[in-house]
Amino acid sequence: MHIHVNNGFLGRRHSADDLDSGFSPISPGDYLASFDPNKGLSIQKETGETAYIKLAQFEEKIALGALIVLAI
Repeated sequence: MHIHVNNGFLGRRHSADDLDSGFSPISPGDYLASFDPNKGLSIQKETGETAYIKLAQFEEKIALGALIVLAI
């Protein structure tokens, strides 16, 4: 899926053992993303890092206009 971020926000970062390991800022721009029911939305950043947001946050960001789904 392709998404566009209008307003930057914080996603979560996971460690190599898949545990939560802090925040990952997501700046305005276009990103590749995928959805996993267990992890939520995975956003691939230009740095190679992956940021995650839960389904409820994904829906909230869309409703606020902070995030737009460009293509599935």
